[in-house]
Amino acid sequence: MSGLDFVVLYGAAFLIPLAATVLATPLAAGMARRLGVLDHPGERKTHVEATPYLGGLALLVGFVAAGFLLGETALQAAVIAACGIVVFVLGLLDDLRGLGPYVRIGVEAAVATALWFADVRAGFFDLPPLDLVLTIGWVVVIVNAVNLLDNMDGLASGVTAIASLAYFTIASSQGDYLVAALAAALAGTSVGFLRHNFPPARIFLGDAGSLLLGLMLAVLGLLLDLEVSNDVKRIGVQALILGVPVFDTALVAISRWRGGRPIMLGGTDHSSHRLTRLGLSGRQVAFVTYVGQLACSSVAIAIVTAPEIAIFVALAWLVCGIAIGALVRGRARRTPAT
Repeated sequence: MSGLDFVVLYGAAFLIPLAATVLATPLAAGMARRLGVLDHPGERKTHVEATPYLGGLALLVGFVAAGFLLGETALQAAVIAACGIVVFVLGLLDDLRGLGPYVRIGVEAAVATALWFADVRAGFFDLPPLDLVLTIGWVVVIVNAVNLLDNMDGLASGVTAIASLAYFTIASSQGDYLVAALAAALAGTSVGFLRHNFPPARIFLGDAGSLLLGLMLAVLGLLLDLEVSNDVKRIGVQALILGVPVFDTALVAISRWRGGRPIMLGGTDHSSHRLTRLGLSGRQVAFVTYVGQLACSSVAIAIVTAPEIAIFVALAWLVCGIAIGALVRGRARRTPAT
């Protein structure tokens, strides 16, 4: 394929799912209202009126559009598609009826095992049993990290868009055009949904949507064969690409463990809730979250594509983070207590 062919492929992979999701999201919202699939305001929620809860359906439409575009019929692609449908249904059932955490983790582990047999797997240890365990752990952690991040308008969809663009940049620089096209499709789908999900959101992802986004990010991480010099860099790059979801999940897990509370129980101890208590609005929380994810992703890209400047990129973002932190702290001091 020529350079122009790649531009056309990647452009179509991004734009077609984006358009499909933008058009499908209002239809999904209308269906949710007719069926009564609404998220009502509550003690741990920030919205003040009932909001449609079928955003995952719009994402599924976007991925179907991407599948027709890519035209990939190999077994591996079919297994990825089937696993996506399984986690979508799992999340939809959780939205409608509520499922226990062990049921969810069990299904996610089964999905990861299916991916492993389709050669979508970790290869860190070069020992099949250990790599299978690592694959299951990776899928379960990333799927639930994105699900946990979906606690405020626009966070999960926006962070997924940025992370998938990082995967796209690295994959395309390495000549892995199928992974790059899949990452572009995920970015397009996420941006298309964000059009309706940015604060104040007109529709929510629901578990069906957040689990699906998490699975696709996990799949990209397993498919991408990083061309770096050692395993430490490989782990670091993957952790940075998914920096915000991983950080938020670790923050919540440690906070709840120290407080003697169940880790899987919902709460208002996420990074977004902490920023809100400092006086930031929903849009400002989204902005700070996006900047954090962009910082992590850009450092990951630099490590792979331009390692000689990676430290300078990290330092630049560190200075930016200190400046934003100072602004947030100053706002918190000026905001009267309620």
